[in-house]
Amino acid sequence: MDLTFADFLKDFDKYGKGEWITVYSNGNNSKEESSGFYSAIIPIDKISESLEDTSWDFHIGDGFPGFSFQFIDGKEIGTYSRCSEDGVEPLAIRRSFSSMKEGYWEILEEFRYYFNLYEDRVNKKYVFIDENGDDEDVVLISDTEVKIKAKQIKIFLAVKKMCLALFFDFNRFSEKTIEQLGIKECHDNKKGEDFVYSIGARNWTHSGDEIKSQGFLMGKKLIFGLENFKPTCLDKTGKVYLDFIIGIDDNGKEILHTCDESKLANYFGKNPGSPQFITPILFKKEVLGKYYSQPEKYTVEDGLVSCGMWSLRIDNNHSDFIMAFLGDLGHLPHKEQMHWRSCNLATKGKMSHVAWKRGFEAQFADPEQSDLFFKYKFEIFQKKWEKEYGWKLFLPLNKDDFHHLKTLRIPLTNEQKEFDEQVLSLTKIFIDSLNEKELGQCIGSEKHNLKGIDKFEAFILAKGIKFKGMIEFLRNLQEIRSSGVAHRKGTKYKKVAKYFSIGEKDLSKVFDDILIRCIWALNSLENHLLKDKNISEK
Repeated sequence: MDLTFADFLKDFDKYGKGEWITVYSNGNNSKEESSGFYSAIIPIDKISESLEDTSWDFHIGDGFPGFSFQFIDGKEIGTYSRCSEDGVEPLAIRRSFSSMKEGYWEILEEFRYYFNLYEDRVNKKYVFIDENGDDEDVVLISDTEVKIKAKQIKIFLAVKKMCLALFFDFNRFSEKTIEQLGIKECHDNKKGEDFVYSIGARNWTHSGDEIKSQGFLMGKKLIFGLENFKPTCLDKTGKVYLDFIIGIDDNGKEILHTCDESKLANYFGKNPGSPQFITPILFKKEVLGKYYSQPEKYTVEDGLVSCGMWSLRIDNNHSDFIMAFLGDLGHLPHKEQMHWRSCNLATKGKMSHVAWKRGFEAQFADPEQSDLFFKYKFEIFQKKWEKEYGWKLFLPLNKDDFHHLKTLRIPLTNEQKEFDEQVLSLTKIFIDSLNEKELGQCIGSEKHNLKGIDKFEAFILAKGIKFKGMIEFLRNLQEIRSSGVAHRKGTKYKKVAKYFSIGEKDLSKVFDDILIRCIWALNSLENHLLKDKNISEK
């Protein structure tokens, strides 16, 4: 055991530096060593005073509101303090309740509020949600340690005009005397511009103890806030704007322009000669893949992609590309701009008929793409069916399955994996969700043991209608899921693949055709089994 603490002091200049700063640690507690680490924030005008004393300015358990009392002219005067009389505050606060309740660590409320941190109690951490909607861990808490991101600490210190004091306290013990260890008895104080500590070594004189010598080190090191910190309004100050492809010149070279709205033209005479705010910018359809892959965070719907922090108007009713307006792209966080820029197409194209009617003719228009129209039609159909029969033909998906409907789409690529995933989602929505209980109430008791599509077929036959082509389609759709998605692809899959022209068309086109047939099935059911068709589709 090194009683001179050379192991700790050799990297002392790095102490408190790096991505994370440990503001509390219970250190090491054993026969050979006891140590502890804590911290507090100190007003700048208290630094000189603090560096005159190697002891801690603040201790675990301090920092709670209360009164301090003194006698003035024979009268007892109580003074209320929010935290401490000299303005010292903790970042990490230990809450304890004797033995009645289990104690825990909290983070200074002002720090949490300033960065609007979300408390993830399950994982014992605080999270910052940036403008892009992405999570960043800022505080990590365990029973033995509390760590905070240095970046946020330094900003907070600059805002508060305070510094962070990192306290440390070591005691080390040896079964040998200091003479046997080859060191001299000492007790020194060391001081610099940002630290002070007391260090020493001595023989242990307590009788009846195996310990023969002790080393001790106690002090503090100061961490300062960002230099030249300047608070800014929560606006676009300092925001980075990317250039997007707005066209191709006569030599085939890409023409680029910033998406910064302040540098774009509009119909009111702003920035004459510059591209218009509504300049259409084209993207590969794969640009939406990021958002479909995280349905709990993002939503892609007809004409819009969004998360809790931002939204972007888009034209996703075109079969070949996604379109967005140049000025709207400038409203995205920088990281999102980079994502869209990576999928920017250097080609010309017109917006869809739907987008034109909605955006420039102020008219209502149904979606044109089969995936968007299917979801639109499916919702309307469910309402009409329930009004007619008092129950939904398709059971609503539960919370854990709802992503199948939310992310249902024409595959963005020709990859088998994406096609299989979409087949699985569609069959969950359109076949597995058939309301067998209610269907069974409308057929003869001898057919109650039928399942799925068989029960649905018995229901429509009981209504005096034959949908041979529809039932055949549904059985083949179920078979492609069973033989090609849920199990290894084999002979059965080859047979059903021929029915859907798989291998003859791109998989995205195959699924497009499947969705169109699902829409046809809904229309057929509506026309033949629903009397009241007056529920507005608008």
